Amino acid sequence: MAELEAAEERRNTENLAAAGELAVSAQERLLPVMDGLYEALPLDEGASSGVPGAVDGAPGTPDGAPGAVDGAPPDAADLREWRDVVDDVQEDVEELPPGSSEHNIVRNGLLLSTGLLGDTLDVLEVAGAADAGGTGRLYDVAGALRSRAVDAWAQAAVQLDMQYIAADRGHLHAFLPLHSGMSTEGEPELGH
Repeated sequence: MAELEAAEERRNTENLAAAGELAVSAQERLLPVMDGLYEALPLDEGASSGVPGAVDGAPGTPDGAPGAVDGAPPDAADLREWRDVVDDVQEDVEELPPGSSEHNIVRNGLLLSTGLLGDTLDVLEVAGAADAGGTGRLYDVAGALRSRAVDAWAQAAVQLDMQYIAADRGHLHAFLPLHSGMSTEGEPELGH
């Protein structure tokens, strides 16, 4: 029994180290993508609802929520470059072995987040090919997906930080911001 407990403790320690390293590395790799998405999908940060990334009329967002403002549509080369980064990060997350429930919350949160970022890119690609009448709504949906990706990443980052604290490793703040001008330390931003 003691051997099994020791083996599980080793596995949890290895999983925690791997998840922490991956979260920090992925955060760094995704920042240019987030900056590009912010140029394409800037927010009206002066709105008062305090829901970051919420877009007017998007499902589940209140009227008067901060909305996407006109941005610079990404070109096909940007989308391909961003897709490569997001796909690489998602593959790295998929390679994290499953583990304890706490570890799986981190792993699944990062997978959900990178999947939502991929969905954001899919919608932007469709918006680029759509007629002018439908692009506004597509950009709203892309903005909402991007915000949900940030929120999913935040849930995983909080869980990872809690695991680091419980393991007496101090804090690990690996939050994914909407753009590189925002804190990656999980400080309140835009009422978050």
